[in-house]
Amino acid sequence: MRILLSIILFTLASFANAQSYPDYSSTTVNDFSGLLSPEAEARVAAQLATLKSETDIEMTVVTLSRRAMFTDTQTLEEFATGLFNNWGIGDKTRNDGILVLVMRSDREMRIELGAAFGRDWDRVAEMVVDRSFLPLFKQDKYEAGIEKGVSDVIATIAMPFHNREPAPETSGGVSGWWALLIPIPLLLAAFFNTIKDRIAANRPCPKCGHKTLSVVRNTLNQATKSSAGNGERVTACSRCDYRLAVPYTISRRSSSKSSSRSSFGGGSSGGGGASGKW
Repeated sequence: MRILLSIILFTLASFANAQSYPDYSSTTVNDFSGLLSPEAEARVAAQLATLKSETDIEMTVVTLSRRAMFTDTQTLEEFATGLFNNWGIGDKTRNDGILVLVMRSDREMRIELGAAFGRDWDRVAEMVVDRSFLPLFKQDKYEAGIEKGVSDVIATIAMPFHNREPAPETSGGVSGWWALLIPIPLLLAAFFNTIKDRIAANRPCPKCGHKTLSVVRNTLNQATKSSAGNGERVTACSRCDYRLAVPYTISRRSSSKSSSRSSFGGGSSGGGGASGKW
């Protein structure tokens, strides 16, 4: 009887500590929080696709609302590493993937680097966060911050690493001033896009009445060729504690379905990178 009780308690504890991650629909941009206009998302996705085609480095941008929708215990750094490894960002032999994670309601972000990046690149990532992402995020200009930050990550981290250059100095110098040269029309377009109401599919929150809902699909058990998987569709409000989780079934994989969507290369991260809050 004691053994049976121990098994039951262990099982309940496992469910309580279960970690879920959102399921990606793109290997470039997954804007779950709706921070980007369709035009901006297309521009960022094009940049990342070009980076992939020219260097084979996989870099992806993910926006979410709150970590609490996925975990009650993990820090931002732990969650970013877990998401990176769950998706398998980057080539599995080179481990050179890059994740840009923006948590809107938590007002925090992280650049997570693949395991091949040495610790010198952590301070470079910190420099990029501080100079390109955070200044615009503090003004709630998320679209402009993401576009500027992504350009900076590519120019200051991805390209030098691909060219086998040492990590750039973080005191300024030549590696920093290029970011000031982002075209003015691009910044103007980003500014005007941010002031538009992104109604998209958002409806007023049933509890507080504000249009601050976000919808994320969490894969709990991956589908295989022999069995179906399951997940949950979570609708949450960033202004109040409204949260609705609706379970759904994921159909078994088939050879035609598995080849219809691009996937990451199986890379991993050892926790390197840099975080920021605003």
